[in-house]
This record gives sequence, structure tokens and C-alpha cells, in this order.
Amino acid sequence: MTTFVYKAKKGAAETVTGQVTAQSQDEAVELITQLGLLPVFIEIKSDKEISVFSGKPRKIKNKEVYVFTRQLANLIKAGISILRALAIIEEQTENIYLKKIISQVGLDIKNGKSLSEGLFRYPQIFSPLYLTLIRAGEEGGNLQEMLVNLALYLRKQEETLSKVRTAFAYPILMGGVGIFTVYFILSYVLPKMSGLFENISGRLPLPTVILLEISHALSVGWYWILLGVFIVFLSLVQFFKSHLGRLVLSRFFLRLPGFGQIILKVELARFCRTLELLLRGGVPIIRSIQIAIPLLSNKIIQEHFEKCKNALNSGGSFGQSIKQSKEIPIMLGHLISVGEETGNLNEVLKEVADTYEQDTEEAIKILTTLLEPLMILVIGGVVGFIVFSLLLPVFQLDILSN
Repeated sequence: MTTFVYKAKKGAAETVTGQVTAQSQDEAVELITQLGLLPVFIEIKSDKEISVFSGKPRKIKNKEVYVFTRQLANLIKAGISILRALAIIEEQTENIYLKKIISQVGLDIKNGKSLSEGLFRYPQIFSPLYLTLIRAGEEGGNLQEMLVNLALYLRKQEETLSKVRTAFAYPILMGGVGIFTVYFILSYVLPKMSGLFENISGRLPLPTVILLEISHALSVGWYWILLGVFIVFLSLVQFFKSHLGRLVLSRFFLRLPGFGQIILKVELARFCRTLELLLRGGVPIIRSIQIAIPLLSNKIIQEHFEKCKNALNSGGSFGQSIKQSKEIPIMLGHLISVGEETGNLNEVLKEVADTYEQDTEEAIKILTTLLEPLMILVIGGVVGFIVFSLLLPVFQLDILSN
């Protein structure tokens, strides 16, 4: 009997570590699964103290994993053995961390392990979805097909995330430029002009008074303001690391005008695409849902699908459990119910994922088109208010003199 150390997912948010004794790695995975856990890392315990978090490569991008997967699929399709294919990919890989991983996987295969067992050592690079599909491909004799499907999946996910990042980047950039511009005017320009208002007799207009007070606070007590912002920032970071904080942040993002629907559709498209890929690979539906849930970013959506998984475990319907959710569109529940009834759930999930991905692309195009004039209008309004507040005393003085 051999002792294995493992790292596994318990539900949507909790990660646990432990040890299990078994005759083989496959038996160890089975024992961990029977505990209601989703193993994401497992290896033989050595005589030395092992940390399952050690050796974590941090400099391998998702795009590099996609390229590796695509190249491996193409080489195997060309009739090249896995060992030789890995050697070819290792030779032309520029990332030194990925190169070392490919080399180690090749050594593991030479020592009698399978590709999935070799990749299992690097759960921070290869997700449970990736490892499960590789193993399913090995067992079903269609590894090349699974690699092609994985490569297409990874490319699609990266393209979608890139578009979402672009949609968020524009308002963040414009907002940052606007804040810096306003801060510069209030901190450096306005204090030099404050002497002009001292010579004006009478009471200054309220907008001008407010502007001068803000300018004075920024120029004199800027360090206190900076300290306050820093403390608030650290407090928010700590809060959002907690389970409650992640729920609050997830709900906030889902409620954002314009962006909320995009985030929801991205999450649902990813879930349906992942589930379709796993079911097509022969993975049971409950285990497929268990693997797909941690891939979601939004904790609210994660918890809804966690309830769906529990309902399935209790003998309920997947589609009916989705209909109980307030966040997930009821149409998705109806479509999945139809897929369950007709035994065509794979195709239904594929069509739903395609639809949500297309809707996301269209929504991002519309949003980015509307954001540019809207941000210009907002920044122009703020700057216009500053200019108006500065000129208002002059106009008032001119009216009084006339």
C-alpha cells in the first residue's frame, strides 16, 4: 500500500488537503471522490516533508497551455507518438517553466505512467476539467479528439475573457484619466487662483465655495486623505477575501447596469460549454457539474449550481432545480429539462453555450460603442462644473457692477 498526499475541492469555495492510502493512484482518486471531494492534485508521499503547494509555476499563461494542447493534438493526429510529440514541443517551447513541465511529463511516461498521470502533478496549470478529459480520452481511445476539443475550448474561453477585459478596461482607463485631471486642477491649478477670489467683495456662490473647500482639503490634508483611502482599500480587500465578501462582490457585479448581463452570460456560457465537453467525454453528469462549478468566477452563480448538484444527488431534475434560481434565466432551466427528457442534453448545452457566447459578443460591441460618448459626457460635465464654479463669481461681480 502507498500513501498519497492530495489537494481537493470541497464545494464551490473550500479547498482541503490530506493523505490517503491505496494500492494505486487510480484507487486513491476513487477513495477521495467517495469522500465527496474533487481531487485537483495527488502524488506519492516521499520521505521528505512535502507541501502540495510547492513547485507552483506562476509564469505560464492560459494561451501557452492552449498552444501546447493544440500542438500535441496536431502531432498525435499526424501519427507521432506522445513521447516524441512532447520532445518536439519541449524543443520549441520558449517558456522555461513550461519546458520543465513537458520534460518531467515525458520522463513520467517513460517510467510507465500515462499522460494524465504526468499532468496530474501540475494542478495549478492543468485544471480538473483538463485532467478529467485527458483521462477520459485515454480510457476511451480517443485522446487526439479530446485534445482537439480541449484546444478549441481553451481558445474560446480566452477570446471571450479578452473581450470582457477590453469592455471593462475602457471605462476604468477613462475614469482614471478623469480623476487625475480633476485632482490636478483642484490641487495645483485652483490654489494658485484662490487669491483672485479674496479680492471679490460679498458672498461667493455656493458652487465656488464647495470647490474652494475641496481644493483646500486636497492641498493641505492630502496625506490624511491618502491614508484614509489606503485603510479603506485594505479593509475592502480583506472583506472581499471572506466568503461573505465574495458573495457581496459577486452580487454587485451581477447588478451593474450593462455589465451585469454580460458577466452572467459569460458565466453561463462557460458552465454550459464545460458541461457539454465533459458529458461528451463520458463523464457522469454529477461529477461534470462538480468539475464545472470551480471554473466559474461568480460566487452567486457557483452557489446556485451547487444547489443544482445537491438536487441531482437527491434524485431531482437538473432542469427543474435551475428554474428555482432567481439569478439564472428560467429559459435555461426549460431547455435543460427538454434535453434531459429527450436524452439530447449534450446538443442542448452546446446550443445554449453558442447562444450565450454570441449574445455576449453583441452586448460587448453595443456597450463599448455607448461607453465612449458617455464617459466623455461625464468627464466633460465634471470639468464643466469646475469651470462654471470658477467663472460664476466673475459673472456675479459683473452683474452687480452693471
